[in-house]
Amino acid sequence: MNRIVLLGTGCPSPSHIRYGPSTLISTEKLKILIDAGSGVTQRLSEFGLAPSEIDIILITHLHSDHIVDLYQLYISGWHTGRTKPFKIVGPKGIKKFFDKTVEAFVDELNLRVEWEKRPNHEALDIDISEIDSEFVYESMGIKIRSIEVQHQPVEPAYGYQIFVDDKKISYSGDTRYSINLEKASKNAEYLIHEVFVNLNFDEKRMTEDTLENVKAYHSTPKDVGILAQAANVKKLILNHFVPPVFDEESLKAEISNYYTGEIIVGKDLDEFFL
Repeated sequence: MNRIVLLGTGCPSPSHIRYGPSTLISTEKLKILIDAGSGVTQRLSEFGLAPSEIDIILITHLHSDHIVDLYQLYISGWHTGRTKPFKIVGPKGIKKFFDKTVEAFVDELNLRVEWEKRPNHEALDIDISEIDSEFVYESMGIKIRSIEVQHQPVEPAYGYQIFVDDKKISYSGDTRYSINLEKASKNAEYLIHEVFVNLNFDEKRMTEDTLENVKAYHSTPKDVGILAQAANVKKLILNHFVPPVFDEESLKAEISNYYTGEIIVGKDLDEFFL
């Protein structure tokens, strides 16, 4: 059965309700993970999937909340019997980041390998592809294409367009309004899009510049609604909420001023069938 599973719908702010950003595209033949936010392996376990079953991990950008549990996926995939290399696709810099992460754990890892005597040595091999201008992938009835989005000063940053048979899914990653994403989402079955709801000023942890700058590289409810309407998407799934706690009905009402289709306020472990 083909489905989308929202494993984590949160942001950098810690939340026991919304874990770090991560989304699973699951088909009978291929398991695709988009981003590796905090708690992703726990959410996979809740869904009933072992980390070893993930075939490919697509990283949108190198902000910590999207990559913090990559090593946990790597090591727990080995623990749970992965029999192939750990495959990551992402922006330039992802190889350097992951190589340094593994380097930090190398003594501990070598000790485990030597002592635990696990048979699946190939699971510790690493296959990383850095996106140059575009990533295109096709396998087992699945097509994936990267979409360059607007999250400056974080560059590059990507969303992804995924075809499962004849169903198109667009995934925004973190972005302000993106014309590239709008074009790639045309007539999509699902658009999964981040949203900046609001931030209440707190002088202990932010300045006025903090408020403006965080908002400036995310999408407002108005932005999301206008883009979804312009792209004529069938269903809009909201995720990566900043902040993780907000008035859901007010958010839907605001977006519905601009988008007339179905609006879904995503929650961790929500499933959508393809």
